[in-house]
Amino acid sequence: MLYSKKAGLLILSKWSVCFLVSLILAACRGDKEGVAQLELEKDSLGIIIRDLRGQIEEYDGLLNRSKVVIANTDVKEIASKYVDQKYQIKVSYPKSYFKDPSRKFPVLYVIDAETNFGGVSYIVQRLIKDELIPELLVVGIAYNTTYKNFYSLRSRDLTPAEDKQLKMGGHKVDPTGGAPDFCKFLEQELFPFIEANYKVENEDRALYGHSYGGLFGAFVLIDNPDLFNRYLLLGPSLWFKDKYMVKEAMRKDLQLTKDTRLYMASGEFDARINDFQEAFVDLLKSKEIPNLAIESAVVDNETHRTIFGIGFTNGLRFLYAE
Repeated sequence: MLYSKKAGLLILSKWSVCFLVSLILAACRGDKEGVAQLELEKDSLGIIIRDLRGQIEEYDGLLNRSKVVIANTDVKEIASKYVDQKYQIKVSYPKSYFKDPSRKFPVLYVIDAETNFGGVSYIVQRLIKDELIPELLVVGIAYNTTYKNFYSLRSRDLTPAEDKQLKMGGHKVDPTGGAPDFCKFLEQELFPFIEANYKVENEDRALYGHSYGGLFGAFVLIDNPDLFNRYLLLGPSLWFKDKYMVKEAMRKDLQLTKDTRLYMASGEFDARINDFQEAFVDLLKSKEIPNLAIESAVVDNETHRTIFGIGFTNGLRFLYAE
C-alpha cells in the first residue's frame, strides 16, 4: 500500500494482494499459462505503481512550495445565483486607500484574474506612481480552480451566445453563451458587494478583458453599455460565431447616457483578430455615437499574447487621459 500524507492519496493494495494470492495458487496447480499471464499483469502493475509514485512526489512538491503574496491585496468569495458559480474576487488597493476615510476611488474590473491579476496590479501601480492614471481600486474576477477548468468556465461566462458548432483544433470546445448571466452577476451581485464594502466611485467603472474577455467587453458595450464607462479590450475574439458581435453592433443603436471611452488593441501577427477589431471599430465610428471616444491600435511585432503589456499600458493611459 502506498500512502502520502501531504497529497492525501491512498492507493489500495487489494490488487497487489489478489495478484500474489493468484500467483501462489497458479504455481501450486502447475498452471504455467496462468503464471505467465500473472507475470504480465505484474509488469503492468509495476508501471502503474511507478506512475503513481511520480504523481505523489510531484503533488507533494507543489504542496511544499511557499505562496507568493501580492502586497496591498485582499481575496473574497461571492456565490452567484445567476451563474451557479462561486467566484474568487481579488482586490488590489491603491497605496493611499486607508489614509483618507472619505476619499473614493474609480474601479477597474479585470476579467481572467485567474492568470493576470499580478501583472495587471503591477502595471497599474507603475502608472499611478508616474501620475499617468488616477489611483484605482483593481477588482479581479477568478474561479480558484484548475487551469483546464478555468478555460471551460471562462468560455461559458464570456461568450455572448451559444455556438454548438464551435470547434478548436478539430475538437468540440467548452460551453458557450453565458455572457448575459455573467452580466447579471456583475450588475446585481458583484457591483453591490464592492460598493458596500469598499470606498469606490459608483459611477466610474472600467472593464479590462483579453481575447474572450475582449469579446465579452464588446458584448457589454453593445448590450448593456451603462455597466461601465471605460472599456479596455485586447485581442478581442470578435470572430466568434461568424462575427456575432460585429453584426450586433451593426444592428443595434448604441445609446450612451454618460461619457464613455473604448480602447481596443491587437497584435500585428494576430490577423484574424485585428481584422475583425478594425471592422468593429470602423462600424462604431461610422455611427458617430454621442459620448463615445474610441482609440484602436494594431501594434507592430506583437502577437495575441504579447499585446498584453503595451496594450494594457496604453489602454489605461487613454481611458484616464484628461
